Amino acid sequence: MTNPKPLHYEDSLNEINRLNQINQLILDSVAEGIYGIDLNARVVFGNKAAERLTGYCVQEYEHHTLHELIHHTNSRGEQVPLSFCSVYHALTHGESLFIKDDVFWRKDGSYFPVEYTAKPMMENGTHIGSVITFRDMTEKLRTDQLIVEWDKLSAVGQLAAGIAHEIRNPITALKGFLKLMQRSGQVNDGHITIMGSEFERIECIIQELLTFSKPCVSQYNNEEIGDIIRHVVTLMEPQALLKNIALSMESACLPLYIRCIKNQIKQVLVNLIRNAIEAMDKPDGSIQIKISHQTAHVIIEVIDNGPGIPERALNKLGEPFYSTKEKGTGLGLMVTQNIIRNNHHGILDVKSQEGIGSIFAVILPQV
Repeated sequence: MTNPKPLHYEDSLNEINRLNQINQLILDSVAEGIYGIDLNARVVFGNKAAERLTGYCVQEYEHHTLHELIHHTNSRGEQVPLSFCSVYHALTHGESLFIKDDVFWRKDGSYFPVEYTAKPMMENGTHIGSVITFRDMTEKLRTDQLIVEWDKLSAVGQLAAGIAHEIRNPITALKGFLKLMQRSGQVNDGHITIMGSEFERIECIIQELLTFSKPCVSQYNNEEIGDIIRHVVTLMEPQALLKNIALSMESACLPLYIRCIKNQIKQVLVNLIRNAIEAMDKPDGSIQIKISHQTAHVIIEVIDNGPGIPERALNKLGEPFYSTKEKGTGLGLMVTQNIIRNNHHGILDVKSQEGIGSIFAVILPQV
């Protein structure tokens, strides 16, 4: 005859079941998906959110690893071997992991963008698996895209308002002179000269806008930056000499290569040097073009000893129709920033001190 199990054993079993139920209720109350996996990458527990997001219940993982069901392929449709799986790597090494941009696959064959963490599970100091916590990033990415689109619309609105303001002024002057001519029946040479300059201003604004908006269809090539700068310095020297400005170049000994659209980089340098020349207010001005490199970047500095830029104006540089020059439109620097940042993944850094001068540094990836 089998002895009945002691009462305290059944009480202990009931307590264990009760705690398991409480733990599962806690897991199911969390909005993020949660999986617990053992050292063989088998799912040992999960929550309702994980089932809802992937379509798989925990029982369906009995004969498959987590990787085989939801992490087998990247967003480009390329198979990801288990040995390349970031979750498996964290699991086998007992490491913590945070992945911001990845995809998990659903049971219906679709996938969704995901952000997830992996934390090691420890029992009595022994690593027994990992806990994966993940969330669907679809709505956040959609919201981020909407914010970007709104920012673009806002920028277009500001640009349109600036265009209207800048073009309305010369047009008002042109209309006034035309009315004077109509009433007097005479053509005044002085009026014609002013009208010509106003037409040139409108043409300049339109040309710079077209340059900014023109899609980039040029070919990227590996170019030696020293050769490009030497060509630009030769091109700009006559303009500098007209204002008695010394234009010089200081280059690193080694050739430095960047992957770029050559004519666009020339345009950037021409814009920066021309700005420095036009801002110069002293007869013994100097502009130095200095090339250096740091880690994986090439640094091109346009250094002048001009009047400098007021601190309050530095943050506004590059805004359409904001310029420290009396007849400037601000579009030239806007075009320059667009070429550097958007077309060449670089940075334009500006330092200036009133009465001392300015440094415009173009930082580009080195080949």
